[in-house]
Order: sequence, then structure tokens, then C-alpha cells
Amino acid sequence: MPSPEFLTQGIILGSEPSGEKFVIHSLLTTDQGIISLLARRSNKPGRQVGIDLFDEGEFLFERRPDSRYAFLKETQILRKHAYIAHRYKAFQAAARFARLIRANPIPIENQEQIYTLLKRGLGAWETHKDPDAALLKCLYLYCRYEGYPIREEWAMRLPSNEYSRLAKILNQPLESSQYDNDDLIASLEKYLERHTHIRLGS
Repeated sequence: MPSPEFLTQGIILGSEPSGEKFVIHSLLTTDQGIISLLARRSNKPGRQVGIDLFDEGEFLFERRPDSRYAFLKETQILRKHAYIAHRYKAFQAAARFARLIRANPIPIENQEQIYTLLKRGLGAWETHKDPDAALLKCLYLYCRYEGYPIREEWAMRLPSNEYSRLAKILNQPLESSQYDNDDLIASLEKYLERHTHIRLGS
């Protein structure tokens, strides 16, 4: 009996080689959480769709009950985020958030929210918005979606000037100009490590 096939929309969180013939893509989906897709490499021109980090598309895969991997059969890339790699800080911020998503299980009820959050973050990083502010906003909302009282336990305990800066980032559209928000990001990540089950990833 052939293995069942599934079609889903997703965003590539990362890729790594698996032997000489395969690549494993980590795919965040709208309806099945994170899937490990095993794709065969092809050296023949035109035989394989190039799949890059942060690509969004539709993925047809076959899932075998006894395997932890799904086998990729067809791909249609709907959107690439190639410009993120042109700016180091934007790429660094996007990669940090992607690592966090990969490192944590996603409850069924949060799948669509996390997917939409990453999509909005990638849009900000690609269009020259403040990369650190976008990362801070993504981390804050991710924590809130996971059910942690981040406003009461972290935000409201910040010094007044830092709280005002955070409130501006959260409540207003992201600016294109860059500010130094490393201190807020470090403070938030420390909160995540000490007071939540959220792993930052590595």
C-alpha cells in the first residue's frame, strides 16, 4: 500500500545535508507544526527546485508511518526572501527567531499564529525595517502566544525609559531607522531562559 501524501503550505526554517544524496529541510507549516522533509539531491539542471532558507511555498510530501521524516515529492515556491541575506543584522535576527521556532514544540492551537508571526517578521526583515525591533516584537508575541504573562512578569518590571521604548515598538509600525535594542532583547531572552520552558535554540 502506498504511503499517504499531503499538501501543505510552509516556510523553510533551515536545511542540512543528510549523506551524499539527500537534504533535510525543516519546514514550519500552517497545519502540521514543524516537519522534517527529506529531499533527494539532483545534479541534473532543471530537475530540482532550488529550496533556500526562509522560502515560502506549497510542499507535497509522502509520510511513512515508521519514519520520522517525510519524503518531499513536489515543491512550488510562492515567495523567496532573498533580500534578507543582503543585510547582516536582518539575516542574524531572522535566523535567531527561526532557531527558536525550530527548538520548541508548537501546540496545535498555536500553529497558525506562529506561522503568521514568522511571515510578518520575514516581511519586516526583508523591507529594511529595524531588524532588532522586529526580533523583539516577534519574541514578545511568541511568548504571549505560548501563554506566559510576559507583560506582567517582564515588561512592567523594566525601567521606565526601557518600558516606553518597548511600548513604542509593540504599538506602532516598525520604523526603517535603526535603534540599539540589544539590551531589551538580552533582557527578554534572559526572562525566557529563567522563567519559561521556551528554548532559544542553537
